[in-house]
Amino acid sequence: MMFRHKGTNMRWTFAAFMGHFILAFASLEETTQSGASGWTGKLLVVPMDGSHWTGVKAVAEEMGRRGHQVLVVIPEVSVRLGPGKHFTTRTFPVPYGQEELDELQARNAEASKRLPLLERIPTRISNMKKFVKLQTTTAESLLFNQELVDYLRKQNFDAVLTSPAVPTGAILAYNLSLPAVYMLRGLPCRLDSTATACPDPPSYVPRFFTKSTDRMSFGERVVNVLVSCLEPVLCKLSYWTVENMASRFLQRDVSLADILRTGAIWLMRFDFTLDFPKPLMPNMVLVAGINCGVKNPLTKVSAEC
Repeated sequence: MMFRHKGTNMRWTFAAFMGHFILAFASLEETTQSGASGWTGKLLVVPMDGSHWTGVKAVAEEMGRRGHQVLVVIPEVSVRLGPGKHFTTRTFPVPYGQEELDELQARNAEASKRLPLLERIPTRISNMKKFVKLQTTTAESLLFNQELVDYLRKQNFDAVLTSPAVPTGAILAYNLSLPAVYMLRGLPCRLDSTATACPDPPSYVPRFFTKSTDRMSFGERVVNVLVSCLEPVLCKLSYWTVENMASRFLQRDVSLADILRTGAIWLMRFDFTLDFPKPLMPNMVLVAGINCGVKNPLTKVSAEC
């Protein structure tokens, strides 16, 4: 996809800077000062609610602290989303209230208990349907808010930071012709590998839910291949409502893989210390530990001991 706006090279430079910046983010040192070049960028953040917000918020705060203009777009009602010290927020209305979110959280907590199998399966399916419906409603509330989209278009952002697990930000970045920076742990149906054209051999890379490692027996490899054959079906079932929404928003047929392929940087929240090794593409940056809390350094006495 060719980006039509002026300043394309600067935007891709800004997106690339974010990838390199994340590598040194955990130390929070001033050795990578963006202000050294006298230029600061404008970053649009479209976060996903829940645990995904932890890492995204940390990056948004640090980018803002270093002088970049960061705008976070969030729904008026959420579980964890909220304002920060070094970034500004803009909210948009949604057709649900806090009571519905609290009810969904309570149902998820109930499903995590050791219920009988015949009760656990339908409960989890029902919760998943409610979650997908909620996320779709939130995405539609943002994308089809013409006033808000027009406002964001006029801001001339340099990049979009978002989580592709719920690809609202990815769709928006695609529409605004902006480089997208994705932060994720992985997508269940390997859509991240498909979108980046990353080698993903089922004989070597274990699939989600198989609980296998990269050293599989022959039987485990057979199961892994069978699961990989089901992944396109899983993707279709998981994201068909999203693709339909994206096609309506963009006013043409488009697949989610096509949208995600335009991503500039993929910030992967794992590393090969605890996870099995697997192929990566050059624009995939490992950022494990970014969700960990920043602790105070040891005192001089403790350090000497």
